[in-house]
Amino acid sequence: MGGLIGIARMAAASPLLEAKRRVGYFEIAAQSVINRCSGKRKIFDWTVNPYRGCEYGCQYCYARYTHEFMELPVEEFETRIFVKAWDEGMWRRDLQKVKRGDTVAFGTATDCYQPAERRYGLMRKMLEAMQGATGLRIGITTKSDLVGRDADRLVKLA
Repeated sequence: MGGLIGIARMAAASPLLEAKRRVGYFEIAAQSVINRCSGKRKIFDWTVNPYRGCEYGCQYCYARYTHEFMELPVEEFETRIFVKAWDEGMWRRDLQKVKRGDTVAFGTATDCYQPAERRYGLMRKMLEAMQGATGLRIGITTKSDLVGRDADRLVKLA
Protein backbone atom coordinates (compact mmCIF):
# COMPACT_ATOMS: atom_id res chain seq x y z
CA MET A 1 0.00 0.00 0.00
CA GLY A 2 3.12 2.16 -0.14
CA GLY A 3 2.29 5.58 -1.54
CA LEU A 4 -1.50 5.17 -1.73
CA ILE A 5 -3.60 7.85 -0.10
CA GLY A 6 -7.26 8.61 0.44
CA ILE A 7 -9.80 6.40 -1.27
CA ALA A 8 -7.07 4.46 -3.11
CA ARG A 9 -5.59 3.37 0.22
CA MET A 10 -9.04 2.48 1.58
CA ALA A 11 -9.81 0.43 -1.53
CA ALA A 12 -6.52 -1.46 -1.28
CA ALA A 13 -7.20 -2.29 2.38
CA SER A 14 -10.84 -3.32 1.86
CA PRO A 15 -11.66 -6.90 2.85
CA LEU A 16 -13.43 -9.13 0.35
CA LEU A 17 -17.10 -9.40 1.29
CA GLU A 18 -18.11 -11.98 -1.27
CA ALA A 19 -16.84 -13.32 -4.58
CA LYS A 20 -19.38 -13.98 -7.30
CA ARG A 21 -19.83 -17.66 -7.94
CA ARG A 22 -18.79 -19.04 -11.27
CA VAL A 23 -21.48 -19.64 -13.82
CA GLY A 24 -21.22 -22.03 -16.75
CA TYR A 25 -23.22 -21.46 -19.91
CA PHE A 26 -24.22 -24.35 -22.14
CA GLU A 27 -26.10 -24.31 -25.43
CA ILE A 28 -29.02 -26.68 -25.58
CA ALA A 29 -31.14 -27.57 -28.58
CA ALA A 30 -34.87 -27.00 -28.33
CA GLN A 31 -37.68 -28.55 -30.33
CA SER A 32 -39.67 -25.45 -29.50
CA VAL A 33 -39.12 -22.36 -27.37
CA ILE A 34 -42.79 -21.55 -26.94
CA ASN A 35 -45.06 -23.70 -24.77
CA ARG A 36 -48.85 -23.84 -24.72
CA CYS A 37 -50.50 -23.43 -21.33
CA SER A 38 -53.45 -25.56 -20.34
CA GLY A 39 -55.68 -26.12 -17.35
CA LYS A 40 -58.48 -24.26 -15.65
CA ARG A 41 -56.22 -21.85 -13.78
CA LYS A 42 -54.08 -20.73 -16.70
CA ILE A 43 -53.44 -17.01 -16.93
CA PHE A 44 -51.35 -17.07 -20.12
CA ASP A 45 -51.95 -18.86 -23.39
CA TRP A 46 -48.25 -19.37 -24.13
CA THR A 47 -44.98 -19.20 -22.19
CA VAL A 48 -41.45 -18.58 -23.43
CA ASN A 49 -38.30 -19.27 -21.43
CA PRO A 50 -35.15 -18.75 -23.51
CA TYR A 51 -32.93 -19.98 -20.67
CA ARG A 52 -32.99 -22.96 -18.32
CA GLY A 53 -31.60 -22.02 -14.96
CA CYS A 54 -31.25 -18.51 -13.59
CA GLU A 55 -28.26 -16.64 -12.25
CA TYR A 56 -30.30 -14.60 -9.79
CA GLY A 57 -30.81 -17.61 -7.54
CA CYS A 58 -33.81 -16.16 -5.73
CA GLN A 59 -34.64 -18.10 -2.59
CA TYR A 60 -38.36 -18.00 -3.39
CA CYS A 61 -37.98 -19.33 -6.95
CA TYR A 62 -40.39 -22.15 -7.73
CA ALA A 63 -38.54 -23.25 -10.89
CA ARG A 64 -35.40 -24.71 -9.29
CA TYR A 65 -36.73 -28.24 -9.56
CA THR A 66 -36.67 -28.00 -13.39
CA HIS A 67 -32.97 -28.92 -13.37
CA GLU A 68 -34.03 -32.29 -11.99
CA PHE A 69 -35.65 -33.03 -15.37
CA MET A 70 -32.11 -32.96 -16.78
CA GLU A 71 -30.89 -35.15 -13.90
CA LEU A 72 -28.92 -32.25 -12.42
CA PRO A 73 -28.83 -31.22 -8.77
CA VAL A 74 -31.25 -28.41 -7.91
CA GLU A 75 -28.27 -26.51 -6.47
CA GLU A 76 -26.88 -26.04 -10.00
CA PHE A 77 -29.94 -24.06 -11.11
CA GLU A 78 -28.08 -20.77 -10.70
CA THR A 79 -24.58 -21.88 -11.75
CA ARG A 80 -25.34 -24.02 -14.79
CA ILE A 81 -27.35 -22.00 -17.29
CA PHE A 82 -28.63 -23.57 -20.49
CA VAL A 83 -29.08 -21.21 -23.41
CA LYS A 84 -31.60 -22.42 -25.94
CA ALA A 85 -30.05 -22.49 -29.40
CA TRP A 86 -31.43 -19.67 -31.52
CA ASP A 87 -33.26 -20.76 -34.64
CA GLU A 88 -35.22 -17.90 -36.17
CA GLY A 89 -37.07 -20.22 -38.54
CA MET A 90 -38.29 -22.37 -35.66
CA TRP A 91 -39.31 -19.28 -33.68
CA ARG A 92 -41.34 -17.91 -36.60
CA ARG A 93 -42.94 -21.33 -37.13
CA ASP A 94 -43.87 -21.54 -33.45
CA LEU A 95 -45.35 -18.04 -33.51
CA GLN A 96 -47.77 -19.17 -36.21
CA LYS A 97 -49.47 -21.31 -33.53
CA VAL A 98 -50.30 -18.18 -31.53
CA LYS A 99 -53.72 -16.76 -32.36
CA ARG A 100 -54.73 -13.12 -32.38
CA GLY A 101 -55.68 -12.10 -28.82
CA ASP A 102 -53.49 -14.76 -27.16
CA THR A 103 -51.13 -13.82 -24.34
CA VAL A 104 -47.47 -14.77 -24.66
CA ALA A 105 -45.64 -14.61 -21.33
CA PHE A 106 -41.84 -14.37 -21.31
CA GLY A 107 -39.84 -15.43 -18.27
CA THR A 108 -42.32 -17.57 -16.39
CA ALA A 109 -39.79 -20.15 -15.15
CA THR A 110 -36.54 -18.19 -15.36
CA ASP A 111 -35.84 -14.49 -15.70
CA CYS A 112 -35.65 -13.83 -19.44
CA TYR A 113 -33.46 -10.75 -18.79
CA GLN A 114 -31.03 -12.43 -16.40
CA PRO A 115 -27.31 -11.63 -16.86
CA ALA A 116 -26.98 -14.31 -19.59
CA GLU A 117 -29.20 -12.15 -21.81
CA ARG A 118 -26.41 -9.56 -22.06
CA ARG A 119 -24.24 -12.20 -23.75
CA TYR A 120 -26.73 -14.14 -25.83
CA GLY A 121 -29.50 -11.64 -26.63
CA LEU A 122 -32.28 -14.18 -27.13
CA MET A 123 -35.02 -11.81 -25.98
CA ARG A 124 -33.90 -9.14 -28.42
CA LYS A 125 -33.82 -11.69 -31.25
CA MET A 126 -37.29 -12.98 -30.40
CA LEU A 127 -38.78 -9.51 -30.13
CA GLU A 128 -37.17 -8.49 -33.44
CA ALA A 129 -38.60 -11.57 -35.14
CA MET A 130 -42.05 -10.73 -33.72
CA GLN A 131 -42.14 -7.38 -35.51
CA GLY A 132 -45.19 -7.35 -37.72
CA ALA A 133 -47.16 -9.73 -35.50
CA THR A 134 -50.43 -8.09 -34.54
CA GLY A 135 -53.08 -8.75 -31.94
CA LEU A 136 -50.81 -10.49 -29.44
CA ARG A 137 -50.65 -9.60 -25.77
CA ILE A 138 -47.17 -9.85 -24.30
CA GLY A 139 -46.17 -10.21 -20.65
CA ILE A 140 -42.61 -10.11 -19.34
CA THR A 141 -41.52 -11.18 -15.87
CA THR A 142 -38.12 -9.80 -14.91
CA LYS A 143 -36.27 -8.08 -12.12
CA SER A 144 -33.65 -6.72 -14.51
CA ASP A 145 -33.39 -3.21 -15.90
CA LEU A 146 -32.00 -4.77 -19.09
CA VAL A 147 -35.59 -4.87 -20.36
CA GLY A 148 -35.10 -1.16 -21.06
CA ARG A 149 -32.65 -2.09 -23.80
CA ASP A 150 -35.58 -3.52 -25.76
CA ALA A 151 -38.00 -0.63 -25.20
CA ASP A 152 -37.79 0.23 -28.89
CA ARG A 153 -38.89 -3.29 -29.87
CA LEU A 154 -41.67 -3.35 -27.30
CA VAL A 155 -43.01 0.00 -28.49
CA LYS A 156 -43.16 -1.34 -32.05
CA LEU A 157 -45.09 -4.40 -30.82
CA ALA A 158 -47.55 -2.33 -28.76
